[in-house]
Amino acid sequence: MKIKKIIAREGLILLGIAGLGLVIYFIARHLNNIYLIRNEAVQFKVVQKMKYSLIGYTPYLRTMSLGLNIAIYGYPIIALIRFVLWSIRALREK
Repeated sequence: MKIKKIIAREGLILLGIAGLGLVIYFIARHLNNIYLIRNEAVQFKVVQKMKYSLIGYTPYLRTMSLGLNIAIYGYPIIALIRFVLWSIRALREK
């Protein structure tokens, strides 16, 4: 029974972190789209020598990147930190 609780807790932590990252990403994406609609001159900007490019307001683009990084790398980083703290505690017990 204890293993099921551990797996359930870790699954909820994983979903929470990934969900938080995706919420941040989609909010920044929505705000960037609003910015592009209000500033149509930026929307048609031509970037030379690039077939594809992200056009928008830089803080929104950075926030979108942050959201994706949280969604992808957030849980492994948290798991690594928790493992290090657990191992330090385990070594101090004896």
